[in-house]
Amino acid sequence: MLTHLPGFILPKHHRYLKVAKQILEVAHKVKLYRGDVLRAEDLAEQDRLAAQLVVLVKRSAPPAETEPAITALHEVLVRNGGKIYPVSTTADYVEMVVMAAIVAGAIRSFLLQPFKIPTNSMWPTYNGMTAEVRAPGSEIPSLGTRALNKIQWTWTYVELAPVDGEVKIPLDNAGFDGKDKHYRPRGRSPGEGYMLVVGNTPMVVDVPVDFGLEGVLLRTYYPDYAKLALRRQDNDRWDKLLVQAGRDGRIENGPKGPMLLTGYKVKAGQPVLNFDILTGDMLFVDRVSYHFVNPSRGDTFVFKTNNIPGLADRNGNPSQNYYVKRLVGVPGERLRVDDDGRFLVNGKVVTSPEPMVLNSERATDRGYYGYLADLGDYAYAIPLNKEYTVTDRHYYALGDNSSNSFDSRGWGEVPEKDVVGKPLFILHPFTSHWGAAK
Repeated sequence: MLTHLPGFILPKHHRYLKVAKQILEVAHKVKLYRGDVLRAEDLAEQDRLAAQLVVLVKRSAPPAETEPAITALHEVLVRNGGKIYPVSTTADYVEMVVMAAIVAGAIRSFLLQPFKIPTNSMWPTYNGMTAEVRAPGSEIPSLGTRALNKIQWTWTYVELAPVDGEVKIPLDNAGFDGKDKHYRPRGRSPGEGYMLVVGNTPMVVDVPVDFGLEGVLLRTYYPDYAKLALRRQDNDRWDKLLVQAGRDGRIENGPKGPMLLTGYKVKAGQPVLNFDILTGDMLFVDRVSYHFVNPSRGDTFVFKTNNIPGLADRNGNPSQNYYVKRLVGVPGERLRVDDDGRFLVNGKVVTSPEPMVLNSERATDRGYYGYLADLGDYAYAIPLNKEYTVTDRHYYALGDNSSNSFDSRGWGEVPEKDVVGKPLFILHPFTSHWGAAK
């Protein structure tokens, strides 16, 4: 039985309704920021559950009805949420003030428009919500460093071991294929955050509700697996890791289920995890230049999506979002991705810009894992496993994070008339990404 969700105890009727409203707000945020990378069926399920909960809230339904509805939507959001902007009232308020100042100083967006990167489809060129992981044994950031990070809207997490012992990761049993058992990291429990075990002592890692810790765990304890160039990145990396761990006898049955033995032993008070959560990049977008010159292949560009049928909702309503992708094909160009993940234009491997070259070279040490030719079976998909010629007055768009980007391979081309502008400058955060946009 559900007794609590993140940050809220639910003993009374009005508190259930309060949590229901909070979960609906998170659902709206997930749809806004993750709509371009979610599968249509996953987004449809989320919309359906959210609509049901809205009805219950409007009629102030009793806990016996709201509780299962809250739980169902919460479980879907855990799957769909990804790495998006963290829930923080203070940060949201500060960001609102900054955004207002930017808009006012940029002639109310006639020349320059601020644009917040919501997802990691363009990583590592641009960041959505990301984590910077420090290796086990690294120094704990000083109080001064933590204070500076907060000014830059970066949250530092140092999780200390409660006792001496080996770090273990709780798992869920995801099935059996006749040869191997398949496990998944257990993930967030309703109202508790992520669970780790040191020795035989559980510890909770409390991160924002819309942040997934699985990637941090992978990069902390299994950096070699974290670098593997696989189709669905972290999901496929975990699949590969856990199947091998099962064969090697590195999964043990604990009192509350299976656990992955990391082999990493700590003393009480030593860091179990040491990482930062960074918010997404904020860009200035030049809205003027493309009125005088056409976009070029290799440009990053911002565009409206309301005239892209492949991004309409299940009722046929046009999308109202703005996307940022890399323009990889202009009218008349012949595009293809070969079996080695290289991007070819008119039969030749690209030689610029740098992110496209790095992807074609699978420069995994710099975060570029190669191009995927297709995204699967979508009604408006334009896969690149065979040569495709870009149509007149349209552009072909890809994300630099090819295995985690919903783009022209899934929803088709971008109409020329819907191009908004070109990213000019990364305004925030003040990290190595700050400066002229690539």
